[in-house]
Amino acid sequence: MAEEQDKSQQTEDASPKRIEDARKKGQVPISREPSTAIAFLVFSGIGITGVAAFTGDRMLQMTQHYLSATPSMLRADGPGVQSLLADICVDMAALILPIIVPMLILGVIATYVITGPVFTFETLKPKFSKVNPMSGLKRMFSTKGLAEFLKSLIKLCVISLTCWLVMSDILPHFIGAGRLQVEEITLLGINSVLHLSALTALVFFFIAMADVLYQRWEHAKGLRMSKKELRDENKDTEGDPFIKAKIRQLQQEMARRRMMSDVPKADVVITNPTHFAVALKYEPGGLGAPRVLAKGKGVIAQKIKEIARENGIPMRENRPLARSLYKSVKIGHEIPEDLYEAVAVILAEIFRMKAAHY
Repeated sequence: MAEEQDKSQQTEDASPKRIEDARKKGQVPISREPSTAIAFLVFSGIGITGVAAFTGDRMLQMTQHYLSATPSMLRADGPGVQSLLADICVDMAALILPIIVPMLILGVIATYVITGPVFTFETLKPKFSKVNPMSGLKRMFSTKGLAEFLKSLIKLCVISLTCWLVMSDILPHFIGAGRLQVEEITLLGINSVLHLSALTALVFFFIAMADVLYQRWEHAKGLRMSKKELRDENKDTEGDPFIKAKIRQLQQEMARRRMMSDVPKADVVITNPTHFAVALKYEPGGLGAPRVLAKGKGVIAQKIKEIARENGIPMRENRPLARSLYKSVKIGHEIPEDLYEAVAVILAEIFRMKAAHY
């Protein structure tokens, strides 16, 4: 009951992290139907590409060769047997490889297109649940097992109907095959098999497409998450929101302290006078423009002015300039060109006062 309740609560789509974790474990949507469709497709394509003619000629040559009973084939010693086995292997490879190799290549391509690249050894690890009879019975009578049974039954019915349609079409030709030549009977058999393979490949193509869509839906359904699982995952990957807020607060406090420690180095503090305060520093003879060492509004502005008074930093009231500097210039950056003139007037006055004092 608890497991069914958990399943009913899994209403959210799987997160990218959960999908990636499942892929690392080898849990991807897998369909075996494309491989079957490819096998029938390659078999039916034998006649179209001319491989069937090559295979037939090769089989005829093999039959004539091995029934010829040449002296080399009748040798019963070791070298004779080895030579005979080598010839048989080469001939069988010439018959099988033109069929098997395209099946393997197309099967790998189809699997790659459906599942994508998956490299994992998780599926090779021994699991007791795979050999546990109770677990096997549960899988057999589960919803997924019932769906697989219905799918196999539908597939059997469709394939049987396809075979019946083909056989009902070619059966009259076989009934009168006794009056045909051997070559004509062979050609009739090959054409019938190729016709059946082509139609079966077409049927399996649509079955494979439907099964791929079903397997993807079933896979996505199995990876669904509850809202609690999503929240827990976000906490694990991004951190607790409360802790993150606390860290941001500490970082802001440290940055504020560093900023306040730079206020005594300023040449002048531009004020609003009560709402904004901006501390500026300029190196005479340098290539750069004046820089903003500290800025703030409200309580922070009052603190900047307090530090400035304690360290004898001149303060000048200029409401438009203070507001512009606060809004447009970041701490540690130089002032923009459109504020050069206003700042230069204030700095020139400050430097004249310092020169007259000394």
